[in-house]
Amino acid sequence: MEAEVYAYGPDSVVKLYPGTTTYADLQILQGFYDSLDRQQLPYAVPRILTLAQEDGFLIAIEKRLSGTRMSDVLPALSNDQLDAMMQRYLTAALAVSQIRASSTLERYKLFDPDGLSQHTFGNWHQFLNRYLTYKLAQVTPYLSRDVPEFSEKVQHLRMLLDRPYRGEDLLIHGDFFPGNLLIDDQYEISALLDFGMLTMYGDYLFDMATGWVFFDMYDELKSQVRERYLELLLERLGEQVRGRLYRYVLLYSIFSANTYSRICGDGHYRWCAANLRNKQYWQAIE
Repeated sequence: MEAEVYAYGPDSVVKLYPGTTTYADLQILQGFYDSLDRQQLPYAVPRILTLAQEDGFLIAIEKRLSGTRMSDVLPALSNDQLDAMMQRYLTAALAVSQIRASSTLERYKLFDPDGLSQHTFGNWHQFLNRYLTYKLAQVTPYLSRDVPEFSEKVQHLRMLLDRPYRGEDLLIHGDFFPGNLLIDDQYEISALLDFGMLTMYGDYLFDMATGWVFFDMYDELKSQVRERYLELLLERLGEQVRGRLYRYVLLYSIFSANTYSRICGDGHYRWCAANLRNKQYWQAIE
């Protein structure tokens, strides 16, 4: 759902979508934003004010949210400041699962054109298993080439997803990373942007896991941030969640392997394949 974004007066922005999404999808997103209970939120979230379609563009006018993208600030932080920012980032990620909507979705995935995520088809794990099958049809030729014993690893994931899911179905942002967070001049988080294609209701640890590997996704900071942030996660949530975090990183790496390249030929695909080759994840997966 990539868009070009421009200031549109002091209180709003205009987003132009040049064929990257549909009017129906933007209506779904608008309704989702309108349904959110904003009273208890520790930061702002988007609101779509107007939708239109003109000259081949879909146009959305949204409420303007203040702040600077966290990703723009991270490279200039000292180690102490980076550690403090990771604490705020984790607190903000946990807050997502507490966001309530005035109407509960009848499906696990906000955008589900193939109808894979209807609640009537089963629980969260059963949805993930169906979505895994759907994505494997697209990416197996590439991942089988680049990930040793890929088919056996998939069977391991399926075995885990065959277990009953006993947790709550909570809101998952699905793309929780520093580029989607705005911060103010005091480095406090002021807004969370861009709910979208992987916004779901299910296990909140999906956001915790992907938010961990997204924080320094391609090692931009060159400072062992993944290890530091994982330690922080386990201190806050407990060692018992480690295996589930690994499981969701592996699932996400399959789900998103062809997001930016249908033939799995870009840097994001290589990042996904590297995750799937990580022996530590497979040894401790739960």
